[in-house]
Amino acid sequence: MTIAIFTDTYRPEINGVITSIDLFRRQLQQRGHTVYLFCPDYNRNPGSDPHVFRFPSVRYFFPMMRERRFVFPSLKLWRQFRSLNVDVIHSQVPANTGAYALILSWWYRIPHVHTYHTLFMEYTHYMPLPRALSTRLVRWISRKFCGRCQRIVSPSIRIKDEIIGYGVDAPIDIIPTGIDFIPDREYVPSDVLRRKLNLPADKKLLVVVGRLGREKNIAFLLQVLADLRLVRDDLHLVIVGDGPDRPRLVKDVQKLGVTDAVTFTGYVKRELVFSIIHMSELFVFASVTETQGLVLLEAMAAGTPCVAVDAMGVADMLSDGRGGVLTSLAVPEFCWYVNELLSNSRLYRRKKAEALQKAEEWSVDAMTDRLLNCFEQSILDFRRHGIPRHKHRRRRLTLVPEPQDD
Repeated sequence: MTIAIFTDTYRPEINGVITSIDLFRRQLQQRGHTVYLFCPDYNRNPGSDPHVFRFPSVRYFFPMMRERRFVFPSLKLWRQFRSLNVDVIHSQVPANTGAYALILSWWYRIPHVHTYHTLFMEYTHYMPLPRALSTRLVRWISRKFCGRCQRIVSPSIRIKDEIIGYGVDAPIDIIPTGIDFIPDREYVPSDVLRRKLNLPADKKLLVVVGRLGREKNIAFLLQVLADLRLVRDDLHLVIVGDGPDRPRLVKDVQKLGVTDAVTFTGYVKRELVFSIIHMSELFVFASVTETQGLVLLEAMAAGTPCVAVDAMGVADMLSDGRGGVLTSLAVPEFCWYVNELLSNSRLYRRKKAEALQKAEEWSVDAMTDRLLNCFEQSILDFRRHGIPRHKHRRRRLTLVPEPQDD
């Protein structure tokens, strides 16, 4: 099978969408499938991979989206696409490249699968529009875009329910990304890594990994650290990643008086991220916008238990209580669980063992089987029905008659 992936985000950026693309792409190629990738150019050398095609692009003008790229059409790439004999198109973001994927699907009569990675409703604060208008726009784009695809991939049950609520009625397959579980992965020694990152040798490490955007709720974790410091002085928070919210978070660190207990690493190489997680006592996570919480699985694959806020995506990973704990979005409760896991060695050892077991169960190999099934079904659907024109459901308003005067 020949597959063309279209995405508005790719390396050198670091995020969950890119992790998902790379994991599935590698698995598909190992199974003998040909996978082409269409992504932004980031004004860098395009590289030597003949299967990667880069669109010309520029940074977004919005200050909070400066990491993202606005992609322009390219006649050269479109001509190259025509010669690839693609069997199925797989888009990752319903933005510029997603629109091109729709056009190419229609023009060349190729089935189109879209993965709804991101709960865009939680990112409307980045849009330079009133919140009410941004919300309506997200619903409309989701409904129209997904309605022109053969099938939709949802990373979780909650995301499926959410987009159905928008009026999306294309067939939806629930396929989490899974993780590249490597039981014998080699890690950088803890003492070497602590020196490299200038981390204290005598502190227990709490770690969070992700883009530093408001939706990741890092400020909540800083308050958790400040409160925990009232009862114990052996903690240090490591924040791995970067993003537009970093300047505000640095100010929060100073206001809370925890400057000596927080380290911002910025972006680091992916393999180094696993080593940082592995040497940490707990992975802490407060985002309420995740579609699947893939980073939690990666933490568990490194044998690190998790404490996370009970929210969409994350709940799918920890609802059974194995490998970590879920808490409400309340600082005192989150603090209690962190302190309990670090104080109760028997409980901690159990959670650590469960984390490794769960990571093995959620392998990307098993999820790739499901994705290939989805591709094959989309090809069959296309042969039967062609380009879909789903009737978008609209919510009906119930009019309640006004009471009549007696």
